Amino acid sequence: MGSRTGLDLRLMYFTSSQKPLYCDVSTGIVRPCVTKSFRRQIFNIHNLSSPSVKATQKLVAAIVVWKNINKDCTLWCRSCIQCQRSKVIRHTMSGVGNFPLPSARLSHVHIEVVGPLSPFRGMTYLLTCVDRFTGWPDAFPMPNQSADTIERAFLLGWISRFGVPEKVTSDCGTNFQVIFFLLFQSF
Repeated sequence: MGSRTGLDLRLMYFTSSQKPLYCDVSTGIVRPCVTKSFRRQIFNIHNLSSPSVKATQKLVAAIVVWKNINKDCTLWCRSCIQCQRSKVIRHTMSGVGNFPLPSARLSHVHIEVVGPLSPFRGMTYLLTCVDRFTGWPDAFPMPNQSADTIERAFLLGWISRFGVPEKVTSDCGTNFQVIFFLLFQSF
């Protein structure tokens, strides 16, 4: 008896039971089709070591089948008290960063590279700079995002007009690490 699920369900008789059971034989391994009343008992295999959702789904699906087996395993794993106590949540939310307010304008600048963008006159990136005190934004077009190019854009765009800031905040990418070494070596 075939189905839309890819399972090959057949009615089978076992010596330990007087009633026949539907079993999937599509994988070469006989896996009984479990009724709703026994599903939670089968899921208790998870409680032996509390593996992950996917590992539990594999363990259970290796020995039995039922409709929505993955959905049920996911729901039951997520409500497992032992798992909730012992497993670390992967996506933690960090608190909002706490930057002390600068005492003067143009003393603390946030910089970031944006791109690649659609080319315009050979420029595909922007160096964005925002003054922390006033919120003044500025953007400087660049042909690439190499450390030398960022250094030149920051020097000619921001520093030449506003002076050297006391603090510069960036995402600490390698291109920024190099420019601060090069840039402030000359001052």
